[in-house]
Amino acid sequence: MTDRATEFDRMMNPWAYDANGNLTAKAQHQETARTRLNSSNAPGDGGGTVGVDPAALDAAAGSSDEIHGRVNGDGRAADDETSKVSTSLANWSTGKAAAQTASTWDQQIAALNSTIGEITQALRQSATNYRNNDTAVKHDMGA
Repeated sequence: MTDRATEFDRMMNPWAYDANGNLTAKAQHQETARTRLNSSNAPGDGGGTVGVDPAALDAAAGSSDEIHGRVNGDGRAADDETSKVSTSLANWSTGKAAAQTASTWDQQIAALNSTIGEITQALRQSATNYRNNDTAVKHDMGA
């Protein structure tokens, strides 16, 4: 993974990394298992279990929400400067190009923010759904 991809993964999966930023043994094991499951010659007869940690989904939602806020602020940081360029060079092709670039950039930031917001909501809803399902199953089994 590239440094940028690794940093993004650390933000989205904080539970998978230790205090030094290294992948935990459990996360390494899960990655190895995922690789085996995705191969055609995986050993064993299957029969594994699926475990979902709603707290991990909540943590990912929190990280996603943080990214959402940063994209909105950091992503619009160039707006003022680009606006100055497009205004001061309005009669030049550079000014017109800067205005078009700013418009396109704003649309892209809005679309990215919308997607990140949807991801955040989906993570939170998934955590809630798993908790509710676990509660219902325990109730149905008389536990």
